[in-house]
Amino acid sequence: MKPDELLADFEAKTAELQRNAVAFRRNLEAAGQTVTSEDKTLSVTVAPNGALLDLKIAQNPDLAARLMELVRQAREGAAANVLGEFRNAVGGQAGQLDTDVSAPAFGTPEPRKPMPRPVEDDDFSDNSIYRRP
Repeated sequence: MKPDELLADFEAKTAELQRNAVAFRRNLEAAGQTVTSEDKTLSVTVAPNGALLDLKIAQNPDLAARLMELVRQAREGAAANVLGEFRNAVGGQAGQLDTDVSAPAFGTPEPRKPMPRPVEDDDFSDNSIYRRP
């Protein structure tokens, strides 16, 4: 095989690998999954790496929001712990790392709007005996 043919073959294989890598990344980013319970009361969404991205509880959206906040805090804490251990292991070289551990692997989900409070006739929480008129 001539050098020009070898080079052309190499470039063709390189271009194919690049196309495959782009397709793989696109497919991987879309590999997350949302699953809903049979009775439609629960729904979870996970990222391709298995990280919990969203949780919906039909009967109690406030509980779902609180749980997601706890998951976010735990994820940030775990990532900070790993980064701390890594810094201990490699010393000053860890300062070159990107230390933003708050965003999930594939973007930050948009915050959900709070549900409106239901109208309750027997809710007297706004009438405090300590509030002055």
